[in-house]
Amino acid sequence: MPQRHRLPWWVALAALLLTLGACAPEAIDPLALPTPFSFEVDNPEEIEGPVYGAMIVPFEGELPFGMGVSPKMAPPPNLDAVLNAILDGELDADGLVSGSFIPVVDVPRLNELLGLEFGWWVFLPPPGCDITATNPVEAAIAPIFGIAVWDGEAVDEGGYPEVAGIIALSESTYEEDDDTTTQTYRSYLPVASRAAWSATTNGACEPDDGWISSIEVDLQIAAGWQFVHVVDVDVCDKTTWSCSRSYTARSMTLEEIAAAGPIGTVGSMIMTGSQAARPSEAALEPIFR
Repeated sequence: MPQRHRLPWWVALAALLLTLGACAPEAIDPLALPTPFSFEVDNPEEIEGPVYGAMIVPFEGELPFGMGVSPKMAPPPNLDAVLNAILDGELDADGLVSGSFIPVVDVPRLNELLGLEFGWWVFLPPPGCDITATNPVEAAIAPIFGIAVWDGEAVDEGGYPEVAGIIALSESTYEEDDDTTTQTYRSYLPVASRAAWSATTNGACEPDDGWISSIEVDLQIAAGWQFVHVVDVDVCDKTTWSCSRSYTARSMTLEEIAAAGPIGTVGSMIMTGSQAARPSEAALEPIFR
């Protein structure tokens, strides 16, 4: 009678695990998936419609909406140079904007959009400001520089987008009394990053010299989508003509943005160059210059 040879138990277990592993579903990269979001805006005109989030396609020189001059004075924009970063975006009559951001892996030119090369200011701060930073080599973000109520396709006979409204996630206020003037600029900027990093001043700091008197940065950037909230305040003494400037920037999660209440306004006017450029260029200039 032939002798039976039984496999050792550990060989059988290894074979079973290999079989189960072969049948297991593939791991899904969360950065390859769309990211749902929502936020509120003041919507007194009750504009409704699809929402378009404009990003620049790499290496294209022509910007949309005639940035820098009135759109009707500029040549028709090169719409092929723009990527819609919002999927199924919709603005309802109550001012709720909802949809999904495109997968982060599909975001172009993460570290160069509109010339915002990330680096030296945060990770090599000015004298007098100590900034604690993590993962500086991977630090990069790409902002959505303009959001419009537009379907991404409709253009008029001149080739200009038939935009129903502009969603401005920024505001500028001016106050004046007998002694001082105060200019305040606030901005919420949706940004994508492929890696986690952080930069913080651990509270407000005062540079030893320079054009900013107070800086407070708290950027906790996760891999994925979030917002950067910037507040820039200029206070000028009308008698001495001296000014002080405070600057704060902090990151906000999508959950914090959804719960924040109205963070912007909707207007029916066409976006001019200064309106389109300032949230992504001037407001973040001290960091991304």
